[in-house]
Amino acid sequence: MNTPRTPVIFIPALLCDEAMYSDVIADLGDAIQAQVMLSPKPSLVDSVTDILSRAPPTFALVGTSYGGSLALALALAAPQRVTALWLMGCNAAPAQPGGPDLAAALEANADRVIDRLAGLVVHKDATAAAATYKEMARRLGGSVGAAQARAAATREDASARLGLLTMPTLLLWGAQDALSPLSYAEALAKGLPRARLEVLQDCGHLPTLEKPIESAALFRQLLRSSSAGAHLL
Repeated sequence: MNTPRTPVIFIPALLCDEAMYSDVIADLGDAIQAQVMLSPKPSLVDSVTDILSRAPPTFALVGTSYGGSLALALALAAPQRVTALWLMGCNAAPAQPGGPDLAAALEANADRVIDRLAGLVVHKDATAAAATYKEMARRLGGSVGAAQARAAATREDASARLGLLTMPTLLLWGAQDALSPLSYAEALAKGLPRARLEVLQDCGHLPTLEKPIESAALFRQLLRSSSAGAHLL
């Protein structure tokens, strides 16, 4: 008898594609049924509707940065469908100004913005991760990144609703995250009833790209704590 695989939806960070999760997905192998979903819609609400229409009935959910904000909004929209939640580099507070400016810059000169972001999103010694980020960003292009930046600017305050999310949750943060300080993770951990916060040293904003082995191991533990991932025990 074949062991059922856990359906998992992975939502990448801004300007990232399936490559940011490929090593984690490979490490977990047949334990999961992975789908990497991009949805550069005009707002996070539009993307939530889009992803839910394509998602399986129940699934574990993973999101990083912009993708983490989208994953959080998705979990709040359909908490009964999300069996486990893994968030990285995101924030439950309302969006800060700057999204439209980033969008305009990406449309005007995507290569320059991508080069600058590559120096911010990963730890200074993670040269291979920075190169992968640039490859992903250039594959997607400035217009997709601009759409994602504008959608991220529509993020609403989710802080008061975090208690509704009772599924097991992993908050994985890079200790050297230059874009999302650890205080964001601590606020999420305080509001989410079943959250576990893990901090990776010598790691920036994209843990699955910088520390894939450690990230996969922690995600496996999360799946073991959810009923959908009980077969991984």
